Amino acid sequence: MSEEQNNHLATPQDFKLAQELDREVHRVVLPKLGKAVLMRRPSPLWFIFRGQLPASLASRVAQANAGAPPNPPLKAPEDFQRVARWVVELLEEIMVQPRVSLSPGPGEIPPDLISDEDLNFMIRWAMGEVASDGGDASSAGDLARFRGD
Repeated sequence: MSEEQNNHLATPQDFKLAQELDREVHRVVLPKLGKAVLMRRPSPLWFIFRGQLPASLASRVAQANAGAPPNPPLKAPEDFQRVARWVVELLEEIMVQPRVSLSPGPGEIPPDLISDEDLNFMIRWAMGEVASDGGDASSAGDLARFRGD
């Protein structure tokens, strides 16, 4: 028996299991493919740890900082590489079935099989801009987790 079990301390696996149980899986029909996939929205912290904000929180920050300069456009190759890594990480996080991988195995697909239209939809869905049924999400919906609603 490990020391964690003897002392009733939480293990890293306990945290991973609790997070998986807390995150609901959604059946979402992709607009271009016209077929359903299983996806799970990332937690707000997933975005924050990657220098992003969920859509409605970002819009509130933008309103508060209306005089601030806009984000600079992508110029250097490193900017494109950074965005590409972020997109792959996001797809790996949200796709439950089929899984997405740069080195796909059985039951997995590479990200380049996803059409631009479906990719845009998936990003918007993950950020809370689009509901699982494809309609516009309410601006308060993705902030509910911050408030504990």
